[in-house]
Amino acid sequence: MAGTITLKDRFDIDSDAPLPELDSPHATAYACSDRMANNNDLIALLCDPAVPVRIEAVDSLRNFPGYGLINYIDWGVVPWAPNGRRQAVVIMMRPGGGRVFKSLDAINEPMTDEFLIKGFLTPAAATLKELSTRGLSHRAIRPTNLFYTSQDQRSIMFGECVTAPPAIDQPAFIEPIESAMADVTARGEGGLLDDLFSLGVTTLFLVLGKNPLGKTIDYNKLLEDRISSGSYTPIVGQNRIPMHILELLRGLMSDDPRDRWGLRDIDLWIGGQRLTPKQPKLPMRARRPLVVGGREYENIRSAAHALARNWPISGEIIRGQDFDSWLRRSLPDDRVNASVEKIAGNRATIESSAKGDEPKLVTKVSMALDTAAPIAHKGLAAHVDGIGPTLALHFNDESMRQKVAEFINGRFVSQWMSLQTRTRPELMQAYSTLERLPAVLLQTGPGFGLERCLYELNPYMHCRSPMIEHLFVTKVEELVPALEAVAQGSTVPPIPMDRHIAAFLVARSTDVDDRFLRPLAVKSDAPAAEAIAVLRILARVQAMQRNGPMAGLAAWMASLLTPAVNAYHNLKLRRSVEANLTLATDTGLLTELLKSVDDGKAVQRDEQGYARAKQEHQQCVSQITQMTSDLQNKDILASELGEQVAAVVSGVVASLGSSVIIIFFIA
Repeated sequence: MAGTITLKDRFDIDSDAPLPELDSPHATAYACSDRMANNNDLIALLCDPAVPVRIEAVDSLRNFPGYGLINYIDWGVVPWAPNGRRQAVVIMMRPGGGRVFKSLDAINEPMTDEFLIKGFLTPAAATLKELSTRGLSHRAIRPTNLFYTSQDQRSIMFGECVTAPPAIDQPAFIEPIESAMADVTARGEGGLLDDLFSLGVTTLFLVLGKNPLGKTIDYNKLLEDRISSGSYTPIVGQNRIPMHILELLRGLMSDDPRDRWGLRDIDLWIGGQRLTPKQPKLPMRARRPLVVGGREYENIRSAAHALARNWPISGEIIRGQDFDSWLRRSLPDDRVNASVEKIAGNRATIESSAKGDEPKLVTKVSMALDTAAPIAHKGLAAHVDGIGPTLALHFNDESMRQKVAEFINGRFVSQWMSLQTRTRPELMQAYSTLERLPAVLLQTGPGFGLERCLYELNPYMHCRSPMIEHLFVTKVEELVPALEAVAQGSTVPPIPMDRHIAAFLVARSTDVDDRFLRPLAVKSDAPAAEAIAVLRILARVQAMQRNGPMAGLAAWMASLLTPAVNAYHNLKLRRSVEANLTLATDTGLLTELLKSVDDGKAVQRDEQGYARAKQEHQQCVSQITQMTSDLQNKDILASELGEQVAAVVSGVVASLGSSVIIIFFIA
């Protein structure tokens, strides 16, 4: 069937039937059917290859109970004919109804209390409970990502949450303050409490039938207001909220995670139990404001945020006497001053710090002042598990690459961890990885640097090598077949290895470690040294992954090995190696190719034989030179030879004469 692309011999995706009303911000929806279940009510979300997909979440969301979340069926990678490349697709059930809010500016009928409770909050609470049980967060709960479960619009479900990094598409005011402070790409996985805050703001939309903030939103100003006076008042504004709903909203939109309503509180509220509305808990207020960039900041969180945002001038402020006085005399909590000393040092250390160290000083101090905020360094604000998506989405941006590298080299995460009273266990993996990466950045050879960081921090990222990016290689076993496809193409790159492939391999494979990569960074005068180093790596991968013969790749590598063959001095041996190389190429096995050229003993014998031949040649040259010199002086040679002959003849004659006389006398 024209336009049909099949996934796993089961799902038929109609590339000629887009469903724009079901698109996600980073994925395009298409009609899809399931051969096995004879089901045509599916959609396939074709994911943007430049955006990391939450593959681990897809795998965990299968067989999700209830009707509060769109039903995930499967995922995979397909050759997408319209653009000639491979892309990830996620298969899911098609919502029975349409999108609840088509945009943040849309205006709907306000939702009744009955519908709010039965049609939205009850399935939403059950869904969040199941997600939490599975160790997942949704992180995409917003009005524009809600769908009616059926055409009669009796209930609402959450939309998909896997085609992009967590919270990347969330408007800042729908996220908790700590998430809103971070770069949109660096908000991190978050958890249930983050989803509950988003649920609160989304509920506010449903209750009002519109955006509570109107159409014009200054997100920076709104964030400052939220930090100063709490999130509830700036977001709700002058909108009139029924008292019993106000209780729910205050509970869900509490800025202090310890006071934010949990699933049990929601269940009690749904069951009719009314609690005292929570009052916003405001940040610690200083006795006098701190001036940053000509503005006064009266509470500690606002001051920390201002210092981080104005980092080019904040170092001088922190080293000044006024900041020390503000820190010691204006803050009512001595623990803050203790935290500053813990990671930034005492006053003398701060004052004596070098000018070039000011950005790190600002990061440490702002971190100590607001331990819940994202780590902010030189304009990049990121949560611990948000660095990976940020690097992936901005890898081609040199400015952002530099920021990420400096963030990693700063080793701020361990200091941030030391300030936390409690830390989510899932952050430990990200922390462990970030602790290893400064050593990786110090090495500049292939397989190290930011390319290695990219794959270490994004375990499901496909290989971004320009050679094979379009083939969407996500697993080591797919690499050699991908290079074979490149070898069969009309244009073959100089060598089947680059920084991305090397980094991808060492980050994903247990069979290739740093020892295999180091020869790639060594500049050698040996013929085809780089090609042989690459061949060693790819031969190991092909053998360990049991990829089978790869004729095109073998021929590609064989062409690169010609200098190594021509380096043999013994013509008979060279012809033998050429013959072996041809036979090995025909097998398509890189290990056989390697055997034919990577014979150290044969090379040593050839070198030794060549050395002996050179020595013998030199001796012959010396003898010929001597003989030539002698011939050029033949007159002298003849005279000397005549004298020698005369002397010999005279001696012989004299001897004969003496013998005759002796015989005469004897006789």
